[in-house]
Amino acid sequence: MTSRSKIKVLIHSNYSRLGTGFGKNMKNVLFSLYNDPDIELVEAANGAHQGTDLLTPWKCFGTYPSDQDILKEVKNSEAKKRAAGYGFYTIDEIIREVKPDVYLGVEDLWAFRQFEDKDWWNKTKTIIWTTLDSLPILDSAKDIYSRCDKMLVWASFAEKAMKELGCENVETLHGAVDYENFFPLENKTNLRKRFNLDDSFIIGFVFKNQLRKSVPNLLEGFKRFKSLNKDSNAKLLLHTDWEVGVGWNIPKYIKEKEIDQNDVLCTYICNDCNSYFVHKYLGEEKKCPSCGSAKGLKTKNSSKGVSEKQLNEIYNLMDVYCHPFTSGGQELPVQEAKGAGLLTLVTNYSCGEDSCHEHQGGLPLDWNEYREPSTQFIKASTDPDSICEQLSRVYLMEQSEKDEIIDNGKKYIKEKFCIKNTVAKLKKTIIKVHNEKKKTVEKEPTEEEKSKTVKMTDLLDDEGPENRLLIVIPQSAGDVLMVNGLIKNIKDTYPNKNIYVSTNMTYLSMLDDNPYIHKIIPYSERFENPFFLEGRGQEEGFFEIAFLPHTTTQKTGSYVHNGKDKINFFK
Repeated sequence: MTSRSKIKVLIHSNYSRLGTGFGKNMKNVLFSLYNDPDIELVEAANGAHQGTDLLTPWKCFGTYPSDQDILKEVKNSEAKKRAAGYGFYTIDEIIREVKPDVYLGVEDLWAFRQFEDKDWWNKTKTIIWTTLDSLPILDSAKDIYSRCDKMLVWASFAEKAMKELGCENVETLHGAVDYENFFPLENKTNLRKRFNLDDSFIIGFVFKNQLRKSVPNLLEGFKRFKSLNKDSNAKLLLHTDWEVGVGWNIPKYIKEKEIDQNDVLCTYICNDCNSYFVHKYLGEEKKCPSCGSAKGLKTKNSSKGVSEKQLNEIYNLMDVYCHPFTSGGQELPVQEAKGAGLLTLVTNYSCGEDSCHEHQGGLPLDWNEYREPSTQFIKASTDPDSICEQLSRVYLMEQSEKDEIIDNGKKYIKEKFCIKNTVAKLKKTIIKVHNEKKKTVEKEPTEEEKSKTVKMTDLLDDEGPENRLLIVIPQSAGDVLMVNGLIKNIKDTYPNKNIYVSTNMTYLSMLDDNPYIHKIIPYSERFENPFFLEGRGQEEGFFEIAFLPHTTTQKTGSYVHNGKDKINFFK
């Protein structure tokens, strides 16, 4: 393959300068492929604003919209804000400008909601590299699998579950982890003395403070471990954001479980001099002992974290790493901890199955099932007794046995998670997909799309046709968004009519919070005929007025409206 025949790949994920798991993976992949003779890279960066100079060596587009009309539209809708954050409103424009040979989307699955209905999707080779972390696998995963050319998942747990559903063209590709910065330090004793921890057994957990990280379970397991091992002088180091209101109220749970506050540590970072300190929690905005900044110290948070070098030091303060969670896509800190020379305890569910066994450098934590109310997903509640048991095992373990498990972990991550191997497999996949015939499997019709067989009267309330007005706008996202902004004017003009909107139900989230819409009904090809909708002669219709703004008078008689319309819809 010569430079003239490079494959142009648009990689769409978290912005490569963000410190998230997806962002770090993006950075590692992009830097590795940047000078590849066979690949031309373009980045579509979630978390960065459209039109911003993003200072990357490759071409890069921010995906958060800058259009004021769109920003106004999404302002009061969480669903639309989320869609905007994943690039829903800008990706079409980026695709038109870049004209990629391959689109590679690297995000959680819901980031691609409605992408497969965009015009470019079936014209462009598509690879989805996603995280599926819970059972049962949703129908949306099966659907997007059937409509993309290749699906990659971050954990073998997900590959196995998808294949059990008959989705054979799924492979596990772990996120790329840079291990150059994570390794055992020789001066651990001096490092511990800096924070008066030289005689302590340190249990560590590095995480974003969110509810799927099982903080109460870990605190309970730690309490039981302390009770059984009174001479351990154990400390629990929670490298996370402690500010109340962010996620778990950690100080509250420490008090509730009657744990000595001196035994649970946090990481403070100075906003001014970037020094970090490990200490018991004293609140936020404290005086920095290094530079004297009066309110410089805060716990680690999403806008201010430690450097990779400092994070490696924090891992090296620990004797064991413990990562209890409900589910996860890969859990990057687990691999970083292994690189830093730690034995890792991980919940034996979801992606934890790839990290928690002795040949992987870890020990499994048992769990009990509970169901997430909104999705009915199976989630793991990590057993505090298992946390206590495995911590005790590590504490009492002979050093030779511990070293053997730690060495297993180092070898395992270098084989399964290293940048070189991950990028090599990814490149091979890109080339294979590029050279294959475009997949054009039709989407299985949804119940809404099967609405042709549903009686029209089943879709309508019983207010009578003279009190109904219908707007038909089947697609696309831009058209639906534009029409949504006109509906208030329609209601002002026809205040006594209930406004119905008919659309492809894929776009439901773009309309369902509009207070002027009486009801949203699924689109049917029958709605292309205004005489079916409004009636003709002796045949009574279902609506007094039906607007079809997506059509023209050359296609249908879209100007009829029973002679009752008062406005030009497009005015």
